[in-house]
Amino acid sequence: MTILYLCTFNYMFSMDKVLNFVAIDFETMTVELTSACAIGLVKVIDGNIQQKFYSLINPIPDGRERNNTHIHGITPEMVVSAPTFAQLFPQLAQLIGGLPIVCHNRGVDINIMQRCMDYYGLTGVDAANNYCTYEMTGLSLTACCAQFGINMGAHHDALDDADACAKVFLACQGAIMANTFKGGLSEVIAASRTKRFEHATLIPIADDQVQNQDTPFFHAKVVITGTFAAYPKRNELGKLLQALGADVDTAISKRTNVVVMGQGAGPAKIKKIETLRDEGHDIRIIYEEELKQILDYGED
Repeated sequence: MTILYLCTFNYMFSMDKVLNFVAIDFETMTVELTSACAIGLVKVIDGNIQQKFYSLINPIPDGRERNNTHIHGITPEMVVSAPTFAQLFPQLAQLIGGLPIVCHNRGVDINIMQRCMDYYGLTGVDAANNYCTYEMTGLSLTACCAQFGINMGAHHDALDDADACAKVFLACQGAIMANTFKGGLSEVIAASRTKRFEHATLIPIADDQVQNQDTPFFHAKVVITGTFAAYPKRNELGKLLQALGADVDTAISKRTNVVVMGQGAGPAKIKKIETLRDEGHDIRIIYEEELKQILDYGED
């Protein structure tokens, strides 16, 4: 079994090898994609890592009180004196040059790049020239690294994630670590089955059966997307939310109230959330750390 099986299962990867590129990863202070608070870049030439870059970013303010500190450990105080995206951009543009950008979930990272460029009126980087390792594999970055035997470092550290993404991209092309591939097509298919719901999970329970009505899931139309380290089987997570009064759904729509978002969330779903929010629909995003707090202790 070769790594080609993994790469062609969800993505027809039939291009010539791309061995010159820049892998990029952002962290955001809030759910807004303009709130970039950290960036990591890894420049690869001829299949070898040539240069790495990391910086905190003073994010574009958006007025949101909730932040993502619980995910990446970056506090508002840490970025007060950091350069803005506009101040960093000349260095970023020089590093990227005319190379393609590689990221794990272009619906997030490429949108962050483009939106920050648009906000400051910046040009000089072709964000549309990109490749997405999530679309190539259908797996979260953590799962990709596990499959390819890649040490991903500290997840949600922008530089470590960019470095891992670069190595995944090379591995998908057979450029590195083909002999360390631990998976196979059967394992990829088995992983996809963990995302399925039983029919009964999609049927809301009666109010008098709800374990705790004081959570954001009570009477909420809830969609689960991505993967979760603490809840690897989606149906089991769905049942936990169903027990809290959630109406679990499989597609994001105007009726959606809450999206529980894990790693490797589908770009199409992220785009759908953005579109619905722009149209005035109030959709709350709950990430894994907050999800665990709610399931263990209820919401503060």
